[in-house]
Amino acid sequence: DLLGGNYRITEFQAAILLVQLTRLDEQTKTRNENALYLSNRLSRIRGIEPLQRGPEITRHAYHLYTFRYSPEEFEGLPRSRFLEALKAEGIPCGSGYVPLYKERFMLNLAKDPLLSQLYGKKIDYSNVKLPATERACYEEGVWLFQSMLLGTREDMGDIVNAIAKIKENVKEILD
Repeated sequence: DLLGGNYRITEFQAAILLVQLTRLDEQTKTRNENALYLSNRLSRIRGIEPLQRGPEITRHAYHLYTFRYSPEEFEGLPRSRFLEALKAEGIPCGSGYVPLYKERFMLNLAKDPLLSQLYGKKIDYSNVKLPATERACYEEGVWLFQSMLLGTREDMGDIVNAIAKIKENVKEILD
């Protein structure tokens, strides 16, 4: 387990990328429009809070569209069950990352004498506790993938409708 790498792109990969880059502006525009639409519509559902986009942001890559899910507003439905229900409605989604300091390679830093020597001290993440980060990673964060944002306005409506349906039927899901 290592942190990062310095990989070089091959000529073949670069050729594919160059063709893909010709579509970047159009796709970015579509993702932005759909994300703004989703944020507007999803913010009307209690318990769903799209991440805020600052007024200084004029263009966003949206490699992910994330929102905060509040189990309390869904009768205590755990996020894992919410994600299952969303997938059952045909909406691909994910739970996101674990906190970086919980990754095995970070926990192993304390055991690496070279890194301790390099930093002049022992690095130990095993006792790190960041409650807001852990809540976001384990209980609240929901990810929609960038490819979904390339869909139609109707597709965005399907996402909103699926979440509204889960909210309306949460008691049945809990049973």
